[in-house]
Amino acid sequence: MIEMAITCLALNLYHEARGEPEIGQWAVAQVTMNRAEHDPAKVCDTVFKPRQFSWTNPLVEAPTPEIRRARAENYMPREAQAWELAKKIARRTLQGRGRNVVGGATHYHADYVAPRWASTFSQVAQIGSHVFYR
Repeated sequence: MIEMAITCLALNLYHEARGEPEIGQWAVAQVTMNRAEHDPAKVCDTVFKPRQFSWTNPLVEAPTPEIRRARAENYMPREAQAWELAKKIARRTLQGRGRNVVGGATHYHADYVAPRWASTFSQVAQIGSHVFYR
């Protein structure tokens, strides 16, 4: 189960934050774990819950399992160095050795968008191009 959680968390880091500084990837890992209530058994469900992370929407909203599998091929990591870093951060996070950089943040968005929900949370940090809230 822990290996699956590492993979799900690493995929989320890769797709949500691979272009960010490493500290930004730690922050996204922390938000994901906060949403999963720090339970490794809930990580995959959290990552693939509809409307949680932009990169998963095409997968979770696919009308059939066949289409979901076909779309998933487009999301396989292709940048080896970024994928290895995402897996390292995911593994350390799930071992409880993660960096606490955004406290209890449960949400974030890119700084070039202004989601309606942002005004209902308190901003706690901006790291790279992501703004973090709790």
